[in-house]
Amino acid sequence: MRSTATTLLLVPNNDPESLMITKIAQAAHVAVLVSSQPHGAKLENETNLNERLRDYADIRTLVIVEIPGPAIEEELMASGYTVVIIDHHRYDHLDRMQPKSSLEQFLSYFEISHDDLVRMGFDPTLVYGIGYIDRGFLWEMEKEGVSQADQRRIRAYQRQLALEIGDGWEEEEAEAKRAWSAHEERDGYFIVRSDREDVSIRAALSFLLADLYGKPSPTIIVQGDRRVYVQDADEAKALFTHFGGFTFGQDKCWGYSSDDRRPLPTVDAILEVVRHARHG
Repeated sequence: MRSTATTLLLVPNNDPESLMITKIAQAAHVAVLVSSQPHGAKLENETNLNERLRDYADIRTLVIVEIPGPAIEEELMASGYTVVIIDHHRYDHLDRMQPKSSLEQFLSYFEISHDDLVRMGFDPTLVYGIGYIDRGFLWEMEKEGVSQADQRRIRAYQRQLALEIGDGWEEEEAEAKRAWSAHEERDGYFIVRSDREDVSIRAALSFLLADLYGKPSPTIIVQGDRRVYVQDADEAKALFTHFGGFTFGQDKCWGYSSDDRRPLPTVDAILEVVRHARHG
């Protein structure tokens, strides 16, 4: 393992992957600064960052997980920190796509091996599985040759981590089922709408569709008036190019947030881009 005496990890705990990273970091005796930001975290929105960093006088390297903010990163480097970025998303005007998930990048950077995970009390199959899901959703486990039995174990562990975060996974599952019951299908896409802006159904719906179909199912998810996602879609990058927003899941998924009150792309507008991408 890499020496961690002068390293601080800044990580949100807003999904199972980030919680997995935090658990392993703590077991490996890496200093951890947990961000309370939800999905869409930005470094400029990190509360009292400089003041909190002063509590870590010996830190020289700051490893930042999925909290983008180039201007703040430059300020940190100018103040003497070595800044290491762990991410795998495309954002508006910022491309941080990587072939590996953030969890996999974290393990690589800190040189945490299979045997290290076992020694720290983790099941490596479950750890790697969480990374696969974040890299390319449930289908990535199949590509990696994970057995059906282990896939079931990993999915159960993903759900356990979600419940541990306390972000309302059971409520998300219930809302995903309710929204799915009224879904439409157009142009080869399932269209699922939820009026709930306080409950994200994206992950729970992915698990539901995996159980129902056992294969990638292109889906448009509309969450109130503030968020729209497209999942398991070959046209995700075309949507990013046209609308902005962000991609994830190895450019097979796209999301857009109107938190800054930008108009939300409509389903009709999304499908128009999809049709154009398919036919050139």
